[in-house]
Amino acid sequence: MAGRLLHLLLVTSCAMVCASCSGQKAAAPLAVPAGVQVIQVTAPATATLSSRKGSYSFTVKGGEWVDTGVTLAAGDRVEFTTSGTLALSDGRSITPDGLTRGWKDVLRVFPVNSANVGSLAGRIGDKDASVPFNIGATKQMDVTTTGELYLCANLSSDLTANSGSMSVKMKLSKTPTAGPVAAVPDIGLLISPALFNDIPRRVADQQGNPGDMVNFAVVGTKDQVEKAFAAAGWVTVDKTTEDAIVHGLLATLAHEAYVQMPMSTLYLFGRAQDLSFARADPLAVAAVRHHLRVWQTPQTVNGMPLWVGSATHDNGFEKDQRNGQITHHIDPKIDTERDFIEQSFSSAGVLRQAAYVTPSDPLKTARTATGGSFESDGRIVVMLLR
Repeated sequence: MAGRLLHLLLVTSCAMVCASCSGQKAAAPLAVPAGVQVIQVTAPATATLSSRKGSYSFTVKGGEWVDTGVTLAAGDRVEFTTSGTLALSDGRSITPDGLTRGWKDVLRVFPVNSANVGSLAGRIGDKDASVPFNIGATKQMDVTTTGELYLCANLSSDLTANSGSMSVKMKLSKTPTAGPVAAVPDIGLLISPALFNDIPRRVADQQGNPGDMVNFAVVGTKDQVEKAFAAAGWVTVDKTTEDAIVHGLLATLAHEAYVQMPMSTLYLFGRAQDLSFARADPLAVAAVRHHLRVWQTPQTVNGMPLWVGSATHDNGFEKDQRNGQITHHIDPKIDTERDFIEQSFSSAGVLRQAAYVTPSDPLKTARTATGGSFESDGRIVVMLLR
């Protein structure tokens, strides 16, 4: 037995020596391909989370957002209980559940356009991309993203609270673990610039004129994609003017805001967009809105469908160079809109990982099909959905 053990030790030692002599080294960890930059998620400090209490009290006096100073994290469970009243500048008195909208309220813009006037509203994160949500008198919710909690009464800029306040009590606990989550390889090892070799850099109009840039990609099923956009505050736009007239009329009769105004049809892979989404304030939707178009590609990433799209921000009107008619003017700095999509997904808690990819032939500057110019750093943001 001792002889066998000695023989094993000698063989192992010789193998180690030979490996050392031949210059062999232990396998290095896989590196992220050139042209790929993983977007790092900043987590709150451990001390910040561990110092949190089980209950808090806040006071809300009007429509300005109040920073509670409390950081919520994905996996938290919170329960709100609100009391008190506010006296508005138009003579109405409201409780935390708010009041049903009147006709004048249809022409106002509220933080939560689907909620009652004056209802208590919340938001996680101090970003324009984050989506406010209704709280009302009572609400229990599981937190899906991380950031500071903000509160306000759901009021438009022309409605102020002359007196009164809302007293908000919040209980904080952890959500029970639902079970193990399937491991997913790091996005930096799943994608590369070659992923976009067969994807056109630009979409085109019906006449084939090159237009907006392909500047984002999403990895997930169609159901995941649609739910992610909905959770991030994007709405599916109407496909025709007839649909818009009907839905706009129904929204008005219900004292609701209409934000699903149609957008033009553009083409990629020889076909019209599969999905169209927008985010806008009701009164500005005709001229100013975030909007995008999405196409499913034949490719997959880690076995999941790859979708690509073009996103721009309408910020006014200009002359269409093709026919002299009026068309939308886009913000020429289109990278801001690309990043807005990623931020909206991150704020909604639907994003697993994200990264920037620089294709082999990046587009840096060009003109849209209508004649407007735009500029970019050439990168495409790729988002892996939960």
